[in-house]
Amino acid sequence: MKLFTNVLVGTASLLLLLSIVAWLGFVHWVADVVALFVPYLAGGTAVLLLITAIVRHRTGAMLAGLALLLNLVPLLSYLPLGGTAVAASQPADLRLMVYNIYYQNNDLAAVVAEVAAQDPDVVFLMEYSFAIQAQIEAEFADYPYRLIEPSRMTSGVALFSRVPLTTSAVYRFDGTRIPIIEVSFDVAGQTVTLVGGHPWPPIDRWANLHALQVADVQRVAESVEGPLIVAGDFNAAPWSFALRQLQAAAGVQDTRRGLGGLTTWAGPSLVRLSLDHVFASDELAVQSYAYGQPGGSDHLPIIVDFSVGR
Repeated sequence: MKLFTNVLVGTASLLLLLSIVAWLGFVHWVADVVALFVPYLAGGTAVLLLITAIVRHRTGAMLAGLALLLNLVPLLSYLPLGGTAVAASQPADLRLMVYNIYYQNNDLAAVVAEVAAQDPDVVFLMEYSFAIQAQIEAEFADYPYRLIEPSRMTSGVALFSRVPLTTSAVYRFDGTRIPIIEVSFDVAGQTVTLVGGHPWPPIDRWANLHALQVADVQRVAESVEGPLIVAGDFNAAPWSFALRQLQAAAGVQDTRRGLGGLTTWAGPSLVRLSLDHVFASDELAVQSYAYGQPGGSDHLPIIVDFSVGR
């Protein structure tokens, strides 16, 4: 029995430590990696709290309860408790699709089919390689307005739009190498700006680049005035330090809040993580938020319907 209680306390202590580390992204990039697993930590600590309560182990229950509280803090605003979407009494002013199509995708026909099925006004694609460009770009003939910056591997991006672009720019800041796009549209009589990027994962040799790349997206976004969308595969959880900083500086919030569903990436061994995000300023009301089919990618596309100034 003593061994069992020692295991309980040790496990609870480890989960509490990891739960604290997840909030320390301002200290080291490892913390933002741990933050990706907050939903798993929440589930694990909830189970452990139940076990410690059943066996009436006070120390284990206190440790597990504190860990659970730390993990629930960032998750509560995402619970589907009525949602933050506005009633769609009329058609959306703008339908946006954000889609990491995976640079080694072997089923590009499914990607094209998914775009057609969702019928967005604007499509932002990531990992848009030269090879993919050669195979599918002609399929987007009904999207005449474009901003395309392909790459050899994962850094390429492309934006296709049915809405005319009033301004467009691609930024490549010294030292970070990834393209960041900024485009503006006239939507319902207002200028709406979209800033998009695809920072590298905060792991191994890319860790420091990840923080700099997110900061560069923030640098572009925070200079925008008026309705703003910030979108992309950020390779980070929305509650990570890097993305909390970006949202605060740019004045945007996660369009998914209150609507449930966090998983956008399926990795090995059934690991599911929240990597892809669409953030928006208060001038843009979310009518609907949905995920599409992966279409041969390891990411789910995000589809958001916006109304402007209602």
